[in-house]
Amino acid sequence: MSHEERRWISYDALSEVAGTDAPVHDRDGSFPAAAFSGLRRLGLIGKPPLKHEDATLLFHVLAAIGRGDLSVGRILEGHVNALLLIQRFGTPDQRTRFQTLTAGGALLGIWNTDAPGSPVVIDNGHLRGKKTFASGIDGLSFAVITAATPSGPQMVLVEIDDLPVDRSWWRPLGMRASGSHLVDFDGVGVSPENLLGPPGAYLKEPFFSAGAIRFAAVHVGGMHAVLDATVAHLRKSGRAADPHQQQRLGCMGSAVATGYAWLDSAGASWSAIERHSARHTIATMSAARAAIERAALGVLEMAERSVGAAGMIAPHPLERLIRDLRTYLRQPNPDKALCEIATALIAGEWRPEI
Repeated sequence: MSHEERRWISYDALSEVAGTDAPVHDRDGSFPAAAFSGLRRLGLIGKPPLKHEDATLLFHVLAAIGRGDLSVGRILEGHVNALLLIQRFGTPDQRTRFQTLTAGGALLGIWNTDAPGSPVVIDNGHLRGKKTFASGIDGLSFAVITAATPSGPQMVLVEIDDLPVDRSWWRPLGMRASGSHLVDFDGVGVSPENLLGPPGAYLKEPFFSAGAIRFAAVHVGGMHAVLDATVAHLRKSGRAADPHQQQRLGCMGSAVATGYAWLDSAGASWSAIERHSARHTIATMSAARAAIERAALGVLEMAERSVGAAGMIAPHPLERLIRDLRTYLRQPNPDKALCEIATALIAGEWRPEI
């Protein structure tokens, strides 16, 4: 989606499409098929904004999707990540193939987390092992997965075709509709055409660490949705004019605006990624991630205080939004991200400016 194409689609419209039947999918954990059908019609599956210069647009699109439904945002972010990896490390034939497939509506995922005691490896031309947190399994066509090798993780392009799935494992507090199940790859054949890049390419910096900005962008949309639900509740209950509520709403609005400002800053930096060191890029995205997480936690606490126990009882919209955002905020290595900022500061390769 180019800037020219984007101007015909509002972020509010993206949020509305992404949120289609969200409470239903939260209840039964089913794949949000209608939401993705809508996103296909809007061109987001076949032509998401992937160029460096479109980074700000991409981050705001992800935020808009997260505002509609964080589970949809999680799955779409995986699709974008997989396409970026294919674009970056794929052969010309692989790039052409997946451009054609996604133009036809194919949805991709990326799964890296191995099941405890059963890591995915390549053994005599076949995969062996299991992946957990396989988000979107019930709606994907292909996934990029990692297989352990002595030289580093090898990315493998796998068609999702009747793979054994354990759905009993995924019993989360929130993000139920992301369908992040356990998948068994034992016996799946691997040919050279399935290998994506050399071993270790998946961990190539700055893209591996800095890529956290994409899920942070979805988080911004999630806290915006919490603000929306809080404002709607206070208006409906006739409490919006209370000065204590207004103080909290002011703080929440400021926090959400801060999240979007960080996306703008991160997008500007990513658009100029080739002019910066890897350490600078990683520090910038890590700073955005950390600031967005703190802002989101503050928004959650103020929303809970503003609405009270009523917001903790389904079917109140806030009940699901709180569960989803608190769950999705728990991303790996937040302490490492903070250390990346400190390391770049000490080395003089990054400074806190927007």
